[in-house]
Amino acid sequence: MPLQGVTVTGYVQDVRDYLAAASVCVVPLRMARGIQNKVLEAMAMGKAVVTTAQAFEGVQAVAGEDIVVADGEEDFVRAIVGLLPRHRGAPSGLAHARARAWSATTGGT
Repeated sequence: MPLQGVTVTGYVQDVRDYLAAASVCVVPLRMARGIQNKVLEAMAMGKAVVTTAQAFEGVQAVAGEDIVVADGEEDFVRAIVGLLPRHRGAPSGLAHARARAWSATTGGT
């Protein structure tokens, strides 16, 4: 059943337009290896990100400041609803998260 305000697109050629329109980026990866590009792309665009502990392991960020780490359905729901603009707004560390993402993709230069 479709949810109002939720769009599932599948594969897209360029994710930036979709990220730009998003209030919160949710990355529920259960298995993750190396640098998590989906997380870094969202952080680099200054978006609030909710992800799993597994996906967070490869990211140079501060949990609770740059990114929200949640595991389990209830934790994800609480985190997402709390970040939606009509509720509380995005965390204040988003500019910092963007800088961290840029640093991770450029090797710190």
